[in-house]
Amino acid sequence: MKIVLASGSPRRKQLMETTGLAFEIDIPDFDERGVVEKSAHKLAEILAHKKAKSVASRHPDSIVIGSDLVVAYLDKQIGKPQNEQDAKEILQLLRGKTHQVITSVAVVNTGNKKQATAVNISNVTMNNYTDKEIDDYIATSEPMDKGGAYAIQGIGGKLVEKFDGDIETIIGLPTKTLTSLIKKVQ
Repeated sequence: MKIVLASGSPRRKQLMETTGLAFEIDIPDFDERGVVEKSAHKLAEILAHKKAKSVASRHPDSIVIGSDLVVAYLDKQIGKPQNEQDAKEILQLLRGKTHQVITSVAVVNTGNKKQATAVNISNVTMNNYTDKEIDDYIATSEPMDKGGAYAIQGIGGKLVEKFDGDIETIIGLPTKTLTSLIKKVQ
């Protein structure tokens, strides 16, 4: 059965490749900015499901995977920075504090119509970095397309003191959860 990753994220593609499963990519065509949900947990779940469903009709008899990551601190959802100033404000907010990275995975089997969704949460504690370290990091451009304005698997990893949970959840596609969900919908 064909497997389709409904994502344009290079990080999700890399993680998907580690599963050893053959897959193709079909980028979702819906505007996630229109989805409003107060609960970060629920938002991640809704967006992952909508991503999978948005491409499912183009892939009969396939397994379609959607995933979404939401960063939350004190019940406030923190998205991708809009610009460098926004990135700086996000990193200043998170400095020395622990926040949650919530990643949901939704799997849809378009052949038998089975669906399964899971939400994983990792806690991330940031170092007490300086404003200069923030500016130097922003100058790399790495934080500009990342939820929470950092990439733990990249240069941004030096901003992280510790984390509790699966690093793949923090990157954006927990593969153990994904392979479990695929088995559930077969």
